[in-house]
Amino acid sequence: MATAATQSYIDVQKILQSYRTEGVKQEESDQFVQDAINELDKDQGDFANNVGEVATWAIQVDEAFNSVTRGLNALVNDFGGDFPPLAGYYGEWSNYNQRWVDHLALSRDVASEHMSVLKRFDKIFITMVESIQTDQDRLDVIAELGQFTNEDHDRSLEMSQGFLNLKRDVEDFTTRFDAWVETTSAELEERAKELQVEIENINKELQSLDKQIQDATAALLASAAGAATMIGVIGLVVAGTTVAVLIAQRIAKGKELSSKKKELEDVNRKQKELAKIKSDFDGLRPDIALICEKLVLFAEIWSSVRSQTVQFQETLKGGMDALTNIRFKAELRLARELCTPLTEGLEKYATSLVKYYSSKK
Repeated sequence: MATAATQSYIDVQKILQSYRTEGVKQEESDQFVQDAINELDKDQGDFANNVGEVATWAIQVDEAFNSVTRGLNALVNDFGGDFPPLAGYYGEWSNYNQRWVDHLALSRDVASEHMSVLKRFDKIFITMVESIQTDQDRLDVIAELGQFTNEDHDRSLEMSQGFLNLKRDVEDFTTRFDAWVETTSAELEERAKELQVEIENINKELQSLDKQIQDATAALLASAAGAATMIGVIGLVVAGTTVAVLIAQRIAKGKELSSKKKELEDVNRKQKELAKIKSDFDGLRPDIALICEKLVLFAEIWSSVRSQTVQFQETLKGGMDALTNIRFKAELRLARELCTPLTEGLEKYATSLVKYYSSKK
């Protein structure tokens, strides 16, 4: 079989297919367990740091949540009158933000709870199994393991479901928000094009009116037509004349031009604001997906511990021979060695969150 260093993607796909059809060979599984133990033996704290690093990601997502909340709030304040749906999106996002804060606080508590569970699993229950000397010891340990597996750690499930539901709701929100931004942006872009055409047409009308005013003034002045330019410069208007009507029309068109230009400026500004908000969401989306997946894994630690405990319990039910079974002893060692980086990593995670929230007060 190709080694990990030389396996290609195609090799791996073939191996996975053989796993599905033929299962994993016992010697291959044994080697994997031993290799995992060897890696853990060489660990200098990197695995704990990997777990603790999730707190850094969580803090970054928390800050991103706050940033988007502030951005939406500012947009509502500035453009809520022009974009009524924004207020609804802001209220919805604020609810997600609060749910995130609540779930993150729960994750800190669950991390602390799992630290205790892992320490007991390591120091008490695995030690119990390793200390079996007699058949009565074996039966007593089976009973103790059974009680341990029946413990209630439902907050793990609450946390897991909370983050999964939040991830789903945020993804749905961003899809709907993106669609609204896209539709609104398209409408604004179309309006901008219309305004540009309207402004161009008004400018042509103004040029025509200026020519008409100049021609009418010159005609009315007759032999004094040379003064037409000076009259135009000082803005002299003789009431009741053709020139007066033309000038009034020009003033009206000038106001219309100013109004169209102002509207175009507003449209352009709104396009920029919408683009900025969408950019904020595009930056947040992969982060929320990643952090929710990581925190859901946190929630499954108790499920993993319980599953291993049940497995140890079932193996011990097979008799005293389990205690000399090389594979069983390797599984016990792997479980024990996994407890240390997990416990230390969860402690780093919980401590980082406590410090972060303390700094915000």
